[in-house]
Amino acid sequence: MEFEYWWLLAIPLAFGLGWVASRREGRLDERPATMGNAYFRGVNLLLNEQSDKAIDAFVDVVRIEPEASELHFALGSLFRRRGETDRAIRVHQNLVDRPDLDDRTRAHALYELGLDFLKAGLVDRAEDSFNRLQGTEYAEAASRQRLEIAQRSHDWERVVDLARATPAEPGFDPKLIIAQASCELAMAALRARQFDKAHQFVEQAQQALPDHPRPLVVEGEIALAEGQPAAAIEAWTRLADKHPEQVERVVDHWLKAADAVGGDEGVRLAIARLQQLDVAQAPEMLRAMSEAISRLDGKAAAAQWVRQLVNKHPTLSGLQVLLSLSRRGDKNGPATVEDLDEDALAATLRKLTQRMSHYGCRVCGFRGQQYYWQCPGCGRWDSYGPRPGEESVS
Repeated sequence: MEFEYWWLLAIPLAFGLGWVASRREGRLDERPATMGNAYFRGVNLLLNEQSDKAIDAFVDVVRIEPEASELHFALGSLFRRRGETDRAIRVHQNLVDRPDLDDRTRAHALYELGLDFLKAGLVDRAEDSFNRLQGTEYAEAASRQRLEIAQRSHDWERVVDLARATPAEPGFDPKLIIAQASCELAMAALRARQFDKAHQFVEQAQQALPDHPRPLVVEGEIALAEGQPAAAIEAWTRLADKHPEQVERVVDHWLKAADAVGGDEGVRLAIARLQQLDVAQAPEMLRAMSEAISRLDGKAAAAQWVRQLVNKHPTLSGLQVLLSLSRRGDKNGPATVEDLDEDALAATLRKLTQRMSHYGCRVCGFRGQQYYWQCPGCGRWDSYGPRPGEESVS
């Protein structure tokens, strides 16, 4: 906390040095003494950790010297970063309420005030501040903040509308947001069994971003729910061709659709297709296919296939699946020493895999065992994926 307060002091100190320099250059008239008194009173109050009174003192500085509004912005931003949103709001509200403020500075203050409200969780007031910035040079930045609010509240239709009205810039792709929000709308329509609407939203997603994998994932889910397993397999085959890393999302339903289309032979064909993928050793792929092979051809056949994969790509989840398929004891009979050893090893592997974070965000570092299209940590789309080498034991 002491370190942060010294940074807080650095801003008014820098301002004071600038004031001294400008005084030497003769750019100030009779105001220096009054302005200096207000400034040093603010510094003294900060030194005594009386932040609220310090704000009043620096308000006097700005009243005496209107060009000192940057001091307000610096203080407000520092308060917000420290989590003192009530003080940040007060600083920026003081600027907004000043009748003599020029339009550009007022818009800047209003934008900062919106950020304060957002940090404080006052979403309605934040959105009101951002809405008032239409027609100003902060309109685009405010639009992105409104878009962020809509995403947080999962108002996907509004997300689509706002993303369409927000221009792209480095690090911000509105087409990606439109595609993902459209897929969210499609999944909601699917859950409501509104299949026509679901298809329309998938088409909307594909129009926004034709090469994105998620519309193919959702397209197959809709087809399967409609009782068209062959169409589901066709969509997911295209997914495997273009984005094999995403097949793990649908492997269980792919095998289900294959069974509906061709029974055991259909499942065998699906397994053969899936085994050709480089991601066959991914945890969910390994689990789903080993279960299917075990059902069709027995545990020994499934164990042989898993063993081949584990020999090539040793992973903890692979070892766990292999051990579960290779258990020697009779569950209904007395346990042997070998069974007890296997039980202990299986329990150890299970705990290890449960503690591992299979997925991670490349932007904020958030980790988890479940896959998300949108990172729960930072809210970025498509930044969350498998963590290379997390399970490897080689």
